[in-house]
Amino acid sequence: MSRTLETTLLSLVPTYPSASDLPRPLVDLASSLLTQSRHNASTLKAEEEVAREYACANLACERLKTSLDLPPIQARPPVPPRIYKRLYTHLDHILPANAVAKSGRVRTPSSKLREAQGLFGSGATIERTHNRGTPTKESSLAQFRSRTDGTPTKSSATKGIVTPAKRKAPGDHNTLPPWIRPTIQFMCTQMHESRIGRIVLAGMETIVLPRGRRTTDEWVNSNLTPLLAGIAFLTIWQIISLETDNPDPKMYAKAREQVLKAVMKARDEVQVKGFEDDEDEAWEGWSDIRTKDIDKAVEKGTKSGWQESSWFGSIQDMVDACGTGKGNQGSSGSGEDGGVDDGDDEIMDRMQMQRGDSMFQGRWVMTDRKREEYRHWKEDVLLRIGEIKKEQEDRIDVDGAAS
Repeated sequence: MSRTLETTLLSLVPTYPSASDLPRPLVDLASSLLTQSRHNASTLKAEEEVAREYACANLACERLKTSLDLPPIQARPPVPPRIYKRLYTHLDHILPANAVAKSGRVRTPSSKLREAQGLFGSGATIERTHNRGTPTKESSLAQFRSRTDGTPTKSSATKGIVTPAKRKAPGDHNTLPPWIRPTIQFMCTQMHESRIGRIVLAGMETIVLPRGRRTTDEWVNSNLTPLLAGIAFLTIWQIISLETDNPDPKMYAKAREQVLKAVMKARDEVQVKGFEDDEDEAWEGWSDIRTKDIDKAVEKGTKSGWQESSWFGSIQDMVDACGTGKGNQGSSGSGEDGGVDDGDDEIMDRMQMQRGDSMFQGRWVMTDRKREEYRHWKEDVLLRIGEIKKEQEDRIDVDGAAS
């Protein structure tokens, strides 16, 4: 059972206080639907794969809301409504409605006997292949007694001791490391920017778990903390670019510093639930980062085309839904002053690579660097024009004097 699936169910029915309070049939159905979806719909688009688990959990809630008397379902999908509606309808159509009966049926010995009697008639008897003698009283009670040497019997060893399930390391299975989600929540609180949480999570799932499986990209797997900071910064900078006229390098440095401080503070203040006794496993893949690590993640993102993904495109939809636009700088740009490096202008130019269907691409955005280049170019052109005019005037004077 995926821990992330239980978290998703809690987000859909938030009135349940914890995962242990979720109805077991609901959890089982959601898990069954998720497994069947990976078999029946194994080739979803990347923008739909992000919401596969969420859609299966939502579908389970809808199918059991009457029989389990579930509280109101609050669906907030991690992708735009148009994409999510298409995915939900598709999964609802291909996943069987009787998944509960198929996955939840348990055949007991008595039910097997009744089925056999139904096949051969109520009066029929089933012969055993091996005849056994009637056990004595001592042999019957022996399995419940402990041995004289203190060694537990087979029955007591298997029934009296419950062995906890062995956890797998986060890098060994197809889920995000345990610290990712609480760290994202902490960052949103620290930066007073609750809008970016779902987008950053969708970005992490898309890049780390493409098509529901752990990526084979070595850089991604070995740089999870810089990746998280880079995605958060890309998201915030895109919001600043959409809400602010002419963002400058100073704003860029402030936003980067804000993300860096929030990420580094999370390691000391975030508690990963369920892993209180095993900090090493809870923070598997974590590493301390600096400003240059965020810049490397941004460079990796621009080369890998992250800004062409659906999770990045949903930033525009979010800004439009909030009713903000150019000239209204959000809280994303606030923060303490950060050092502005000489290379920030160049990084900003790369950062302007937005969606292909947007007019706000890097070649159309006038940055301070481009303005300075244009000023030098204009001065050079005007100087050359002046020299040409002066040569023409001198030539006219010479010709007039000769005539």
